[in-house]
Amino acid sequence: MSELESLPNIGPELARALRSAGIADSDALRRIGAIEAWWRIHPRFTCLHSLLALEGAVQGIPKRQLDETTRRHLKEATQP
Repeated sequence: MSELESLPNIGPELARALRSAGIADSDALRRIGAIEAWWRIHPRFTCLHSLLALEGAVQGIPKRQLDETTRRHLKEATQP
């Protein structure tokens, strides 16, 4: 079990929201995945930046390093 804050892109506020949504640690976030985690923290975090941050955390990279295909997939997967 690893602290959420040890992941890239996850600061204290996002970590609190994740824990409040039942995502207690980095292992849980990886199991659930960025998209499901993002929906669970809705409506507190609704912007694309938070989704990118979560995906970067799952992959272990800063969100700015996510490739365009991943960015497009995330955006499409979360459109109403």
